[in-house]
Amino acid sequence: MFEACTDAPEIAWSAIQQIFQHELTAKQISVLAAGPVETLLAYHGPAFIERVEQEARQSDRFRYLLTGVWRNSMTQEIWDRVRRARGEKV
Repeated sequence: MFEACTDAPEIAWSAIQQIFQHELTAKQISVLAAGPVETLLAYHGPAFIERVEQEARQSDRFRYLLTGVWRNSMTQEIWDRVRRARGEKV
């Protein structure tokens, strides 16, 4: 999945969405957040942040998933938008 997140971001985003449609445990959500979602945003934040924001607006569950995302190598702008999407005041 790391290679998809870095080299094939559209495939990675589709996979993230498909995985997230399933009932996931808290551990699975944390792995999805800290792994694929975080990596996708670190490598391709400008191209995907609007989609992430839209998902967060539509889903409390997705907002919760974003609490497991760390900054990693995201730009400050992308990181601030992630934080706002998950409900933090920035």
